[in-house]
Amino acid sequence: MTLSALQGRTLTRLVEDVRTLLAQGEAPSSSLRALEAVRATGLWSERGEVAVASPAIVGLIDRLPNAGEALPAVLSLVPEVREAWLRVVRARLAEMGERGDVAALTEAITNAGALASELVSVQGPSLAATAFGELERVVLATPAHEAAAFPVLLRALAATAALPTVPTTAALPTRLPEVAFDDPQATWRPGRLLRLPAPTEAATTTVVLSGALDGKSGDADAMHWALHHPWAFLLAQMTFTKEAWEAERVSGGIAFELEPAHASLFQSPPRVEVVVTLASGEEIRCGSLGELCQRTLAQLGVTVLGHRVTASTLDDKLALVIEAVQRRDVWRFEHGSGARRPAYTIHPSFSDACYRALGSRAFYRLGSPVTAAIRRASEGWARERIARAGGNA
Repeated sequence: MTLSALQGRTLTRLVEDVRTLLAQGEAPSSSLRALEAVRATGLWSERGEVAVASPAIVGLIDRLPNAGEALPAVLSLVPEVREAWLRVVRARLAEMGERGDVAALTEAITNAGALASELVSVQGPSLAATAFGELERVVLATPAHEAAAFPVLLRALAATAALPTVPTTAALPTRLPEVAFDDPQATWRPGRLLRLPAPTEAATTTVVLSGALDGKSGDADAMHWALHHPWAFLLAQMTFTKEAWEAERVSGGIAFELEPAHASLFQSPPRVEVVVTLASGEEIRCGSLGELCQRTLAQLGVTVLGHRVTASTLDDKLALVIEAVQRRDVWRFEHGSGARRPAYTIHPSFSDACYRALGSRAFYRLGSPVTAAIRRASEGWARERIARAGGNA
């Protein structure tokens, strides 16, 4: 069945499932099977009744000015829809040229980017209504042939111009195993998506890492809770790495500090400073915890699901996680005195749990790739800072 034949509830269900996939990383796969040509570009893979987004979908979202335009961008990859929308865009450009609007035409051609090569080969440009009016009213708010739809159409088509529009095996994402909370080695691997931190989530996950911080049955103790909540696990691994680094009894280490002015906000701080000490003894104030998370996730090949997520975005969201890991006795805040600055460390009881059966298996053995990624990210970041300072001297 072609997309133009879908109507009413069937079309609404399809659009809602695409919207869910973009926002949550997973959605029911049944309705999305009507978009097989889009799936073949590598934006998602199918696991039985669940469609799982790939990191490519985040790349697509980031090419657009807002996350809402990702929906028409995805649907612009449907061959018959793309053909119809390209005819409209080509006709709209011709109209600009005919009325001598050089500034608007120049801007539109510049914004088209890689789409230009598709536009020059369009056959039969037209400003007539397309066969996808119902779909367009849902995803564009207005039919594609109307002038108000042109800016979104152009951005959607341009953002997808670099994606393959025919099925290709190379484009398909690697099939990831389901999340196994007791096996960080299998869970934190390249291609995995991670939702942003949130107090709770209505949508469950099978392959995408949850951002939720709420407790669940079986999470009565801190170790089980940390293992079942990815952001809590990541921050727990950071203070575990700090402790393990210090235990080596060699120069070097990492600290998670607060500016003294923020000490009263330690339960939910606006920003945590990362200080790395290299083996040479040089102490480098690198930046924020949000940026360390970004760098660590990049080392692991894990992508945060969101629109243009920055270190500042993460710093804002991490306040939720820091409050939760303190409440669960995973982190402990030390107010500092004398030359010691206010800082976070692993909670003693959680540290002890990391060396018992479950904790040792998860944090010390199977979590070792995460520990190594944190350390590589930290040391690499500190060396970058030193090199940049040397270059500016």
